[in-house]
Amino acid sequence: MERLLARDRPPVLSLGASSVLSSPRTAGRGAEGPPATGPPPRIITPRPVPDPEVRPVTSIGLCAAWSRHAAELAVPIGAALQRWEETPPTRVLIAEGQLARILPGRYLPPDLLRSAVQRALALGCAMGAALQSHHVIAGPSAAWVVLGGPPPASAEMLSTAHRGELAGVTLRHSRLRSADIETVGGAPVTVPARTAVDLLRFAPLSVAAPLLHRLVDSGHLRPEEVQRRLQRMHRHPGVRAARDRFAAVLGDAAP
Repeated sequence: MERLLARDRPPVLSLGASSVLSSPRTAGRGAEGPPATGPPPRIITPRPVPDPEVRPVTSIGLCAAWSRHAAELAVPIGAALQRWEETPPTRVLIAEGQLARILPGRYLPPDLLRSAVQRALALGCAMGAALQSHHVIAGPSAAWVVLGGPPPASAEMLSTAHRGELAGVTLRHSRLRSADIETVGGAPVTVPARTAVDLLRFAPLSVAAPLLHRLVDSGHLRPEEVQRRLQRMHRHPGVRAARDRFAAVLGDAAP
């Protein structure tokens, strides 16, 4: 009778190292006993419940404030943008030509600054989320976009909206006509004649003079066009000094 009761008892599953419980086939089998009778246990995998309040996050990319075209062209530049501390070793890398400082703490390899499009978008990428659609590259920065070379120590932007403060950027409020702006890779940049006027009005002569000569020598700027712009300007801050500077820097080149 005792044997019969022992035989009729259900097999006891062993949880030793030899047990296999990783699949439905072996889930009901002991270490040495016969397979358990009946259907295998159901394995229920929990599924995430959609939350109606959650919305997918869509990245519009750097420079998208300017245009979709700029955002598409800026992808490789934004991916290569580096953050470095302003330290003596960093300045050594700049002097050796291994890094180019776009804004404080924002650097790029010089190989990505070979064209005007790359330089314009590099500035937009360095500004990141601070970039707005009304920001227009101007002054020394606009000259750098056209001419290349080392980036200016301080970037310059014009805005038709309002003045603001951006780290490493001189932001000026100004009225801009459509004839004052050209698009470079989807980024708005002042045309060379407007750039020259802004250099004469606001930049130190030690900065403005070399850039003006390079713009003229490279064929991007005609001195007579700058002269006409200055003559049409009245009651603009710095315009009188700009006329004197024009005479000193480009007076011999004007007809």
